Amino acid sequence: MPTTSFIVPPNDGSVPISHLLDFHLKHNPQHPWIVLSNGHSETVITYEQLAHAAHNAIKVTNADLSIPEGTKVGILATTDSIVYLTLLFGISRSGLVPFPISPRTPLAGIIHLLKTTDTSHIILDGSPAMVELDHALATSDSPFTTLPLPTLTDLYPNLGSASTQEPVLLPNIKPTQDNSTIVILHSSGSTGLPRSIPLHQKGILSNIVQQPLFGQYAEAGGRVGLMALPLFHLMGYVLDYIGPLTTGYVGVLFAPSSPPTVPTAELTLQVTSRSGCVSLPTVPAFLEAWARDEEAIELLKRLRAVMFGGGSLSDWAGDILSSRGVQTYSIYGSTEVGGVTYFNASARAPTDWTYVQFSDRVDVRFVEQGDAEGSCEVFFVECDTHQPFVFNYEMDGKRAYRTHDLLVRHPTKPWLWKSVGRMDDQIVLLNGEKVTPGPMEEEIQKSPIVNAAVMFGRERNQTGVLVELVDAAQSRTLDAAERTKVIEEIWPFIENANATSPAHARLARSAVLFTHPERPLPRTPKGNVRRSAALDVYQDDIKTLYASIERGEGNNVAGPADWTETSVMKWLGDQAKGLLGREVDVEADLFQQGLDSLAATLLTRTIKSALHHTTDPTIEGGESKIDQQTVFQRPSIQQLARHIISLSSGSQSADPAELHKANLTAIKSMIDKHTPTRPASTPQVLRLTGERIVLTGTTGALGSHILVQLLQNDKVERVWALNRKPRNGDVMSRQQLSFEDKSLDVGLLESEKLVLLEAELTKSGLGLASSMLDEIRTTATAIIHNAWQVNFNLTLQSFEPSIVGAKNLIDLAFDSVHRPRFIFTSSISVAGVGKIGGGLPEEYISLDQSTNRIGYGESKLVAEKMLEHARLSGLEACIIRFGQLTGDRSSGSWSSTDWVPSVIASSLSVGCLPDAVGIVSWIPIDIAATTVIDACLSRDRLMSPVINCAHSRPILWSQAMSGFSNALQSGRDLSLPLVPLSEWNTKVVAAAARASSPEEAFRRYPSTKIQATIDGMIYLDKQVRDSGAAVSGGLLEAGGAIVMSTTKAMELSATLSEAEPLGEEHIRVWVAYWEKQGLFV
Repeated sequence: MPTTSFIVPPNDGSVPISHLLDFHLKHNPQHPWIVLSNGHSETVITYEQLAHAAHNAIKVTNADLSIPEGTKVGILATTDSIVYLTLLFGISRSGLVPFPISPRTPLAGIIHLLKTTDTSHIILDGSPAMVELDHALATSDSPFTTLPLPTLTDLYPNLGSASTQEPVLLPNIKPTQDNSTIVILHSSGSTGLPRSIPLHQKGILSNIVQQPLFGQYAEAGGRVGLMALPLFHLMGYVLDYIGPLTTGYVGVLFAPSSPPTVPTAELTLQVTSRSGCVSLPTVPAFLEAWARDEEAIELLKRLRAVMFGGGSLSDWAGDILSSRGVQTYSIYGSTEVGGVTYFNASARAPTDWTYVQFSDRVDVRFVEQGDAEGSCEVFFVECDTHQPFVFNYEMDGKRAYRTHDLLVRHPTKPWLWKSVGRMDDQIVLLNGEKVTPGPMEEEIQKSPIVNAAVMFGRERNQTGVLVELVDAAQSRTLDAAERTKVIEEIWPFIENANATSPAHARLARSAVLFTHPERPLPRTPKGNVRRSAALDVYQDDIKTLYASIERGEGNNVAGPADWTETSVMKWLGDQAKGLLGREVDVEADLFQQGLDSLAATLLTRTIKSALHHTTDPTIEGGESKIDQQTVFQRPSIQQLARHIISLSSGSQSADPAELHKANLTAIKSMIDKHTPTRPASTPQVLRLTGERIVLTGTTGALGSHILVQLLQNDKVERVWALNRKPRNGDVMSRQQLSFEDKSLDVGLLESEKLVLLEAELTKSGLGLASSMLDEIRTTATAIIHNAWQVNFNLTLQSFEPSIVGAKNLIDLAFDSVHRPRFIFTSSISVAGVGKIGGGLPEEYISLDQSTNRIGYGESKLVAEKMLEHARLSGLEACIIRFGQLTGDRSSGSWSSTDWVPSVIASSLSVGCLPDAVGIVSWIPIDIAATTVIDACLSRDRLMSPVINCAHSRPILWSQAMSGFSNALQSGRDLSLPLVPLSEWNTKVVAAAARASSPEEAFRRYPSTKIQATIDGMIYLDKQVRDSGAAVSGGLLEAGGAIVMSTTKAMELSATLSEAEPLGEEHIRVWVAYWEKQGLFV
């Protein structure tokens, strides 16, 4: 947490950068420097430990200090961030100059950088790409010395332990001066060979440390999510290396692993959230992924600031994030000038997220371009408080740096500026990588049948090219077969363009778009293509092209010769070679061989296309089982090949039984991991005068209703409400907001019964003070565990923190004086989809009975089995499985992001409602809460091990939809007929495709966010219709959910057994709530 004990070093150079580590070793030895997190546990590294590790790095790379001070040391390695970062400290603290180089730089570019900077020493990892480089360096005409790469164990032999160490004796080196080179970084090389950019001490202080932005990430002790930043980029080096040293904030990195963790949007957000970060610098590609995820948005809202740089963010994504309360900021800077903007929340609105405000410590000049947009080119002029690292221009007799960047001024706030492109038409991809199209276009235009080529890809995941053929060839592209032949004719020229460009700039066959003879490219009077105008003319065609690419269409790469492991491995190896420009090791991690997120996307699309176009019947439907995570989860050619052939119905490895067995093995392993062996015992009925109950997760919908009913119940003397610490405000404020949303009595939160606590369930003591934990252990009579992560996209492994929380609560029950009874709110999803004529009984289910492949349901099943074991050891435990919960009967509060309101909102937009075969046994959430209370407080007998909570009087789906039709038509001049589910879906998908932007599509047709769920419902609905099964008697839940037996639950809870059927009066309350929330547009 933030601390005031940190002594901030002076930033005027009186403590040289080379000796900042010495300063902290003396003044802040126990202050946290870095936190290593895997999402459910963390390791803190202090400055004293860093000093020891830096000393260890020196012993490995420069043991006898024989390398002269000032010598430049190149680093080309793919390793854990903590190893890389510590290595930088070791190199710097031994008086050498580190030169981190991107492993994605072409071989010729690497050699160019080393030679032009006189870098004589280099640290390489053992990857195939680096072995190739080592050979090239050995045969070059310049002498290079290769230094060893320290391992994690070399640097931190006692990582995670609290063992005492001897005082550190760092080498005696000369202090760095203002003009001393501290580090060398380099440009991307997208305009040709990369350029080296030395950063000197005076510039680092004036251009970065003394700029106002630097103090805005976090205060001393505050945590900043740095796990996705590469250390060979300016942002990574500055925020990971310089930032903690000069401000005291604590960086959070991925915990070391083998192979090193590849940053993804999901992992980055998971670690950021669970490690308590206050701010997060990231890239636009991750923000766009999070903007599509409701839970991600809720997590981001807790952060003080989410900053992006290195590329432009799509307007729809930025608008969604900012409108939902995510503090989103664009930052502007470069290796040449440093960090030159800052945040001023009081001088901007949330809608200004795309604009930047420049620091008053820089002399920034704007030169108007005379275009309709009012764009200006940006220059930075040397001044007392800012000296660019690179000068390439002169203004008013002073040295300056000309950026070639184009910005436009805010229409009403002249101090704000927005980036709109570059003078040289550089393309900035969605992931922040930059592409200068000119050299590639020139290569393509060398084809005798190409008249012009215009590359595109701004805010996209990959580049594309618009090709205009010579007049004699233009008609050939009107025929699909001829168009394929034309691509093959020009492909050697595109390959030449790809060969001389960075990996992220490379073109794929599926990304070639031809002009139409009736729409020639706009040109200037001199005959040059007007790039911006040309892309405007073909903007709809470009959108269609990218949509086709996303669907895996248009990729004409032939698949493997057959779908055997040998053939598929060879084919995948060829595809990877085409993406990376070299042979790959089929058993090694592709990401350690140079594959990045863009290349992973292209490989995924190629695989999906090959599966889609194969004529092999044993692979039918295989492309639907391949997604973006496939490559990340199986990151070697061998693993990918085995997974692909497992999709074949004729392959033993694809036997559903084997897949199911493997899945069950993972579940069983998780159960075994978190279920300790306890002696057998029999639960006992306790006679108590008053109930004292631990309740988790009270700020959610079900938790709020359980809490309010407990506080109203005379049998209850005490309620300990355990919740995670909110990012903003306190837990009481969050609880009040939840009560207000549901029209619950806020005054009850002042009850003397209530103890509202901030807890961390993943910790053995639940993160509670020892006195409070002792109070609970000695007096609690029941535990109701309701808190659980909800995200249906995550795998079982990602739910391990929730499982650990359940284990810790079970341990608490066993360790308590009164052996409190334990109620767990589980889910129908533990059983998966329903079967015609089948049902889910109120009893434990075996692992073999589970048909679920969703991590959420699997995690709940793990907890159920943990409680099954605990009951055998004497814990009176009851599992309550819930089906679909609706809004309560009074306020109608029902999250507008749930699947039902999403379907209804889409229906209103297309003018019809979906009809499906089956029943709905949805239960109002306040009745569900009463069922929990009844189970908890009935002391006349032992609780049933399992009960199911669903409506005792289900209605037909068609009845529910008719009720929605009537409620929505009230006050509206419209008709909402019921149409078959598949027909309804066709209308929704088509309407969403016509939306002007993804944002509009998600806003008007929110069911498209859960399209996979809708597709599954359609499939099951068709199965039922084709079978002719009767469902009026309650044999199948509409949409495929399994029908739950509720006999025991109804015996236990009169409120549940007497619940009136859902009717139009319920539906009107839900609709009114959704309208108040702004769901319908």
